[in-house]
Amino acid sequence: MSATERKLLVYGATGYTGRLVVDEARRRGLDPILGGRNRATLERMAEAVGAPELRVADATRPDSLASLLDGVGCVVNCAGPFARLGEPVLRAAITAGAHYLDTTGEQLWMARMMDLLSADAERNGVTAILAHAFEYAVGDCAARIAVEETPGAETVEVVNRVEAFGSSRGTKKSALDVLTKPALAVVNGRRREEAQLAHRLHVRFPDEDEDRVAVSYGGGEVLSIPTFAPSVRSVRTYLAVPGAVAALAPILTRALAPLLTARLQRLLESRIDASSVGPGAERRDQPWWVLARVRAAGRRGNQVTVSGYDSYGITGVICALGAQWLLEGRAKQAGVLTTAQALDPREFLNALSPSGVAWRLDPL
Repeated sequence: MSATERKLLVYGATGYTGRLVVDEARRRGLDPILGGRNRATLERMAEAVGAPELRVADATRPDSLASLLDGVGCVVNCAGPFARLGEPVLRAAITAGAHYLDTTGEQLWMARMMDLLSADAERNGVTAILAHAFEYAVGDCAARIAVEETPGAETVEVVNRVEAFGSSRGTKKSALDVLTKPALAVVNGRRREEAQLAHRLHVRFPDEDEDRVAVSYGGGEVLSIPTFAPSVRSVRTYLAVPGAVAALAPILTRALAPLLTARLQRLLESRIDASSVGPGAERRDQPWWVLARVRAAGRRGNQVTVSGYDSYGITGVICALGAQWLLEGRAKQAGVLTTAQALDPREFLNALSPSGVAWRLDPL
């Protein structure tokens, strides 16, 4: 059975992001199978959207995942936090020979999966794209384009900016987990651990008259760029924030991290579960930007800026489009990869244009 004859499965389909992925996949005619651990919730969703098939499996019980992927050509995994729930689903996909995408933003988990499972994915002809969502697919593509346009590139800085940001329960849980762990950066040509939010950057977006402040955090671009750009000596990912946040956040993170015991984390997660499921319709008007700034010797270089609206909505588009391309055999290689390693970055950003995404390349 060829990949195009096999089905798409969305695991974590009833979550906030999962529903957006399902809606976009159905709009593209992919007719996805709904997957998750709660049969009653899946049945209600299947009835609401007219989905013909659902499958129940629990990522905390890996033995339940084998039947989940029977006849599946690609799985989109939206069930996090991925440090706890992601590996069994990824392993099951590789074993079943099904391509894989997920919506993680958890950098250390990404690094571990690349080191641990990439060889297995290559042997099975599986392309597994980690963090194939607004973070970090857009920045990964932008950074690769900017690096390829800058011979002798040495420094890469990727800055994410989202206005009036609201987040889903899954994002809040992942962020809670990530902020207690170190971030990876490339410094002097080597990957190293450093504190989250430890570095500040002043950056000016195109068509603005003033600089913005950004703080560093662990991004997927740190993992991909050294694989294709050996001249690069420094890579960090940043988040643009108000000045007061840039000043206070590193202090609060260092102070609170030692206090976040497993028991306290469970308590905070229970509070998150009791909160709203995610942003409302207002998210469609949330603008976002991703800027990848690349310099070579002598401060010469280029930057790529990508912009659009609705970071959660575009994640649904990114996942559904990526799944469609994997099922069509458009991946450049097998393995556990990032978006710009697996797919052509220019073609992918251009394919997001009908969803309001624009990108530009400018010299520094």
